[in-house]
Amino acid sequence: MSIAISAIVGPSRIHRCLLAGAGLSLLAAAFAVGVSAAARFHFGPLQALILAAAGGALLHAGSGRAKMHRIDISGTGEVVLTVQQGLHERSAAAVTLMPGSVVWPPLMLLRLGASVPGGRVLVLPVWRDSVAPGAWRALAVAVLALGRRDMDRG
Repeated sequence: MSIAISAIVGPSRIHRCLLAGAGLSLLAAAFAVGVSAAARFHFGPLQALILAAAGGALLHAGSGRAKMHRIDISGTGEVVLTVQQGLHERSAAAVTLMPGSVVWPPLMLLRLGASVPGGRVLVLPVWRDSVAPGAWRALAVAVLALGRRDMDRG
């Protein structure tokens, strides 16, 4: 069986909703600490400001322009990640699937490292709603096969 696949990973509604919910929760906590219980906490206004900044950062992250990714896995196990932001901006790089990548039924967390030693590691969350239904299963099988093959080698 070949593990070759090409999958488009788009923005996920689940991911954006989770970011928005966490941001709103932090803003509610900032309000509770800063306004209603400021006398109970040491440095209450400072804590409220930190919570509000964290909540704002999460809301901003959830409302930003999402990038499209294309994951190409060849039959020999070579992984190429293409990132597209906007209409014409594209960058493609050969990456390797790093240990620590996980596959769960609703979510895959892919740790992708640059092929050069010392390169940075990108964690790409792939939610079930961000890929086509047929591509989800094929991508999960390919990632699991790559992980097992790498475990057998090392």
